[in-house]
Amino acid sequence: MSSNERLARNLSVPINPNPNSASQPSDKPSSWKAFRQTACFKYTKYTLIIIYALNIVAWGGMLFLILVGAANNTMPDEQTRKTWIEIDSQILNALFCVTGIGLIPWRVRDLYQIYREKHRHKVLHRHSYTDDLRWIRIIIWTDIANSLFQIGMAVCMWSMDMYKRPSWLVGLFVGLGCVSGMFSGLARFFLGKRTKKRTKAEQDHANIIDGNGSEV
Repeated sequence: MSSNERLARNLSVPINPNPNSASQPSDKPSSWKAFRQTACFKYTKYTLIIIYALNIVAWGGMLFLILVGAANNTMPDEQTRKTWIEIDSQILNALFCVTGIGLIPWRVRDLYQIYREKHRHKVLHRHSYTDDLRWIRIIIWTDIANSLFQIGMAVCMWSMDMYKRPSWLVGLFVGLGCVSGMFSGLARFFLGKRTKKRTKAEQDHANIIDGNGSEV
């Protein structure tokens, strides 16, 4: 079964026989969709993403240097190093909460729609890197797990004192959060590459067949 046939099968939804109950699509896009297509929105989005990534790199790099002892010359006092470790950790935790907790409504929406046949076509359009429902379910559940791990991390960081907070518990949530986030991102990347490669091969095959048919 080709990818086009598989996608058509996944996108098939029951049609309501009553035309009066079906909402008529509007040719005019909504104001929000129109705004998302503007250059202002795109530049603003990319700028915020760059600022977000640079903050993670900067504060994460500073935390790494302190932990490996590279900042001992500038921070000879152990209490100063512990204070800055706590500051860096809290800032990084807040940055990760932006995606881990901030995206919960959209992740829950995907989880609901992937198990509702009448809404499944919406998830397939959003997760266009693959047409395999099994992989989409795995990735959606991985995103949900990432949000749960981030909530656990936030609870540890914001409800416990830095001197009483169990380091193993923080390390557990950090590790699980990083693994789930990396798995989701890498799965999207490799599945997207495989889908593009397969689509290109099918298009080339179709072009060859069309070319041979026109010659005949």
